[in-house]
Amino acid sequence: MSRSYALFTADGRLGNQLFQAAFLDSVLQPGDRVFTTGLGDFLTGFDWTRLEVSNTGNSETAIRLKRWARRIGKLAVRLHLASGWRQHKSRFNSGGQSYELHGGAIEHRVGLLPRLIYVDKGYFQDASLASHASFRLKENYLAAAHGFLATLPPGPRAFLHVRRGDYKKWEILGRSPLLDLRYFQSGIDVIKKAAPETQFILLSDEVAGLASAFADSNLHVFSGANVYEDFGMMTLCDGGVISNSTLSWWGGFFCGRKLPVVSPRGFLATGLGYEYPVGITADWMTPIDA
Repeated sequence: MSRSYALFTADGRLGNQLFQAAFLDSVLQPGDRVFTTGLGDFLTGFDWTRLEVSNTGNSETAIRLKRWARRIGKLAVRLHLASGWRQHKSRFNSGGQSYELHGGAIEHRVGLLPRLIYVDKGYFQDASLASHASFRLKENYLAAAHGFLATLPPGPRAFLHVRRGDYKKWEILGRSPLLDLRYFQSGIDVIKKAAPETQFILLSDEVAGLASAFADSNLHVFSGANVYEDFGMMTLCDGGVISNSTLSWWGGFFCGRKLPVVSPRGFLATGLGYEYPVGITADWMTPIDA
């Protein structure tokens, strides 16, 4: 079977790129060639051999090329020359305002040259895509976590990933995505109920300022040298309490899941009566109010 050639211009940070790579895995076949821009964070930390990937970094020149690539790709699909995938947008209401954001509906069009594929801009943050993911964290990023875990008392291990950093300046649906620390304490309580002797590992982009917020003798602080070592720690745990962060989500997906993986109900739409992104809540998650 002849292979396909796909073009995709990625956006976002590592967690977003993980979902985008999982989507490409879901629609392409082994050995297909993918031309991307903006997947550098993902490709630095993960082995992804199922597809043949050529990536261009997000330099100023590449960003300009990305805009032109999107225009050309959209035109090729509109003229029915290339096949295309597109994530539709939907309206979401919050605080009396309406926001147009990527929804759950994904459209597929088949062109006259079906092996030429353009994947339009999207985050594709649907839990069902994770089963297609062929990538794995590179082994060298696990060494620090293995060494740290060897120093802990016996018992199950659960991570506590508290996202701060850029979330302090970001708004989604007109609100800050920062989660109250009481949510994380409630998540600890859920896991303790399942396994009282659990050892908790705190991970955060502001870990030094958070350690004192959780008074628990079974809480240990891990500071990886980079985001990949932090992610590696998540994957080696038996469960955890995740933030409303896609990086955190993938840590929960790849961990052992012998303990609950606690998540904020609604994810980025906590307290609004729906979830956002649409479809991000997986059956292996234990959602609680935040």
